[in-house]
Amino acid sequence: MIPVALFDAIRHWRARGMSRREIARRLHVDVKTVRRQILKIEAGAEAPIHRSLGSKLAPFQPRIAELASDGRSAWSIYVVLRTDGSFDASYELVKKHVAKIRVREPQVYERLTHLAGDEMQADFGELMRVTHQGAAVRTWAYVGVWPYSRWRYACVVLDQRVATFLGSVQSGIRESGAIPKLCTIDNLAAGVLREHFHERSYQREFAMFCAHYDMMPNAVRPRTPTDKGMVENNVGSLKKFLRGMKIETLEELIAAVGAYMRTSNERPHSVTGKRPCDLIEHEHRHELPEPYPLADWSEHRVRTDCHVQVLRNFYSVPYKLVGKTVVVRLDAHGVTIYDDFVAVARHVRSYGRGVTLTDRSHYPPHKQKGSHAIHQERLLRVREVGPGAAAFLHGLLQSREHVHSDSYRALMRLIAATEAATLDRACARAAHFGNYSLQALRDILSRRLFELPLDDLATPLPARPAIELIRPLEAYRELIGWPSC
Repeated sequence: MIPVALFDAIRHWRARGMSRREIARRLHVDVKTVRRQILKIEAGAEAPIHRSLGSKLAPFQPRIAELASDGRSAWSIYVVLRTDGSFDASYELVKKHVAKIRVREPQVYERLTHLAGDEMQADFGELMRVTHQGAAVRTWAYVGVWPYSRWRYACVVLDQRVATFLGSVQSGIRESGAIPKLCTIDNLAAGVLREHFHERSYQREFAMFCAHYDMMPNAVRPRTPTDKGMVENNVGSLKKFLRGMKIETLEELIAAVGAYMRTSNERPHSVTGKRPCDLIEHEHRHELPEPYPLADWSEHRVRTDCHVQVLRNFYSVPYKLVGKTVVVRLDAHGVTIYDDFVAVARHVRSYGRGVTLTDRSHYPPHKQKGSHAIHQERLLRVREVGPGAAAFLHGLLQSREHVHSDSYRALMRLIAATEAATLDRACARAAHFGNYSLQALRDILSRRLFELPLDDLATPLPARPAIELIRPLEAYRELIGWPSC
């Protein structure tokens, strides 16, 4: 279809008797176009005739409306329509048509109201990288807001571990002096465990922390920031406050966040018209209890030596848990080890490095005595035989001729198989002559040499006579045929 202005120009110049070629030349169109429009004018047309070919979706519009009413997306409707062989429209055409016929309700939110001391909302927000101890580190801001008074607490943290989260919440409560009835968080891993069969459970330490302060944990819906919109807005306000500041070190960032918290709490709020630091007094429910002992939770695999390694120290665990992964709670004073939420071991925390704390009852019955204890028992057993056995054992342990462990076990077998008085006399005889060999001790016992009197080793023995030659060397030379020198 040609424009109306072009159609009127052709009709005007044709009425003046201008030729078709001249009209086409002046209007810069094809002469055939001018001829078609002149035929329409001579037939009585007053304007260009528009003939609609109809939409490709016209036969499918009822089906599209039905699918759209069921809440189907445009792409889902397009996939269904493609199963019809006569459908040849594009996805863009379907999407535009669905957008026209779909009625969208306006998104409406409920305005929340809060009573004094009713709730505290908490969340983390990532800030920026700063320099700390010579390295660039990531930082987050913990923000806690009391919605009734609009009082807020903010601090800088370097991680989002359980102990860090609970320490931040505790600092905010003790700074404000107000314990809320509800502690509202989102899907924080430090407060809520991962979903299992469409159910979430609270992190055990977080639940114990809330019980300590007599407040209820309140985890709102995941990915629904409007459920705790007060703290979400304050995290955004903190980021806007820091925007454009030249902050390079962690100390500078901590000072800037502290300035934000002070100025926000000391100026009148735009909604209430009052200062949050004045209204926070109305949110005090009862006196603050003693600070909650903070702890770190971690998972560790039990080693084959029945120990777990926690911060470079080793703590024993019952031997039946070897190879399993257990949960370790580490606080300022102790270490508690859990298996399936049951405490299986407790130790005093060591702040050293490479320290081993072992409860011998955690080993199997045949290993509950340590090697040192077994060695002391064997020493006592040998000394009970008599002074001769004690002297022989002392010399045996000083010897460098035999493997001590082998000789030690052989001596214990002799003690078990021989009368104590007899063995003591035999050991005394072997020690008297300085022969600390188990074979010599066996010979003394088998030949009953312990019944003989002991020689006085203080008196030197007479010198033995020199060996005399029976024949001179010349005689051997004659026998063998050696030449004489």
